[in-house]
Amino acid sequence: MRITAFMIAAALAPPVGAAEPFLVPIYTPTPVFPPELVKTRYAGKVRAQLWIKSDGQVREARAIESGHPQLAAVVEQALRQWRYKPWVGTVGAPPMTTITVPVIFGSHGYRRFNTEVTVGLGNIRCGYLNHEVKSARQDY
Repeated sequence: MRITAFMIAAALAPPVGAAEPFLVPIYTPTPVFPPELVKTRYAGKVRAQLWIKSDGQVREARAIESGHPQLAAVVEQALRQWRYKPWVGTVGAPPMTTITVPVIFGSHGYRRFNTEVTVGLGNIRCGYLNHEVKSARQDY
């Protein structure tokens, strides 16, 4: 069973410069929603921090916020496998960068997540989304 998580892989800028121009994902497997949590219709969010080396390999993936320890574990496991296009030799690019990746798990593990996300986002106020973006940027 593959994940029913909606992933927003937004590269947030580290303090020294923008990370977006050189981060090109080439392999991004999604986390597997734990079957025990599917049965209980658990929904939750994990924010993870990735340290990515200039060869495109993820050096470390760590959950920095999680609603459930099992969700944190599956997210960390999947994100450690992510790969990016190497940027070695790119002028002005750092040897390593850090990004924050939010992962949202829905309560329906076997169904497509798009409908649920659309309904969920329709009920979220802009102020809350702005708060989430602002707090993510303050991690740096």
